Amino acid sequence: MKRPLTLLFTTSLLLTTYGQDVQKCCGSSSSTFLLGSTSYARHTQCLYAPNDFTGAVAGQITRLYYRYGVSGITLGNTLGDLTISMVQTPATAFSGVEFLTGLQTVLETASFTIAPGESGDWFMIDLTTPFTYDPSQSLVVDISFETSENTAFGTMSTSGSTGRKIMWDQTGTTSGEAWDTLQDIGFDVGSVGMSERALTRTHLFPNPADRQADLFWAAPLKEHAQLTLTDLMGRTVLAAQVAAGSTNTSIPVDGLSTGIYLLHLRDGSGLLFAERLVRE
Repeated sequence: MKRPLTLLFTTSLLLTTYGQDVQKCCGSSSSTFLLGSTSYARHTQCLYAPNDFTGAVAGQITRLYYRYGVSGITLGNTLGDLTISMVQTPATAFSGVEFLTGLQTVLETASFTIAPGESGDWFMIDLTTPFTYDPSQSLVVDISFETSENTAFGTMSTSGSTGRKIMWDQTGTTSGEAWDTLQDIGFDVGSVGMSERALTRTHLFPNPADRQADLFWAAPLKEHAQLTLTDLMGRTVLAAQVAAGSTNTSIPVDGLSTGIYLLHLRDGSGLLFAERLVRE
């Protein structure tokens, strides 16, 4: 028995749009069944056939992209115990509702925050382990999480894709429920994964902070990086450049209102560090 799907159509605030090397695009259904719903979809597998993609070439997948849907996007979302895994198969559809096994884990994190965004824009997820991609085979992306702060958070998808998604409301099960929506997706193909560029041995202190927080990391930056602090509505409240060779930076918060902010540090290769910073 299929469960009801609510579709909403509206607009929201404009934020940065990211590009990607390879993509499947562009559906118009806003579905919470990937990175939002705990009632229906703590665990999903989506299967993308080779002809779904434009720009597909062999290489290492280092970053995924999804498109903001409509529901819940002005709040973003934070997922707890997020795991993303991948596998390839010659099949162009699932044969039933059994989750595929033997996948490679490409990201495993206790907490992952998606910033607020605008409907139709892309947001990125950096992988900690690159995945070797063969464009002649179908790609299966497995996503599971235990908690979701915003269960209404939606991503754009295409309806009518029978046999291309399996989902269930619990992790750890061997089978789920078939659904006919398939999320838009993009990915970068390269040679450098997040694990090779992410900051190591990081320390953000104090957190919560009332005047200033300091971020420390082990290896000097290889190039200039951009630090941004945004509120939960997606508004940038602080932007600063961090010089190449740095191993620390300070974040002044004394002029900010009390609350939760999202701290990101990026260089030309992508995201280096992301964390919540609380102004008390």
